[in-house]
Formats: sequence, C-alpha cells, structure tokens
Amino acid sequence: MKSVRIANTVKHIEEGDERITLFRIQEILSEHRSTLIMGILSDLPTYLQFKFYTKVDKELQGVLKDKLVDLSNSKVNLDRYLDIVHDIEKNSNYRVPCQEFFKEIDTLLDSALNPIQLKLVK
Repeated sequence: MKSVRIANTVKHIEEGDERITLFRIQEILSEHRSTLIMGILSDLPTYLQFKFYTKVDKELQGVLKDKLVDLSNSKVNLDRYLDIVHDIEKNSNYRVPCQEFFKEIDTLLDSALNPIQLKLVK
C-alpha cells in the first residue's frame, strides 16, 4: 500500500492493476489541485495582488472564479504531472509538491489577465 500526502490529508493506494493505480493517482492529484484552488478562491483578490501585483474589478473576478472552478472540477492530465506520477509509483510514502499545480493555476490566471493580442496578417 502506498501513502500519498496531499494538501489536506493522506490518501492510500492499494497496489495492484496498473490502470487502477493510475486512475487512483489521477483522483488524488485532482483532489490536491482542487484543494489548492479552493484555498485561492477563498481570497482571490489577495492572491491576485500577491502573485500578479494587480487588482481586478468584480466582473473579472467572476470570470477568473469561473475558470478556476472549471479547472478544479476537471481531472488532471497525468502527462502534465508525469514526474509526480512516477515518483508516487516508485515510493511507498510520497508528499505531493504544490509548485507544479500552482504553475498550472497561475498560467490559467495569467492568460485571463493578460490575453495575447491577435495580429492581423495581410
């Protein structure tokens, strides 16, 4: 049995069928990311001020909250977190780091705060 520590708890994975193990890892990583997102949503204006040095109006806050909730409700892409998946598979006790998840969250927020300008090509 593997023990995986995430943001707010310890989860256990029974060793067995690789597909079931990967599915369980995906569930655990999704819960971890969701917990981090819920923490951000509890005080989004402060997080935006701290991380992006910006204040946003209520309308944009609503858009950002919707994007974060959508991300929170989706399953993680295991390919994106392949190093973490391999570390979980190799170790019987593992603490999931937060950095990679915050990178994904911050990339989402940054793309909404600083949309890429489209250029017209003739």
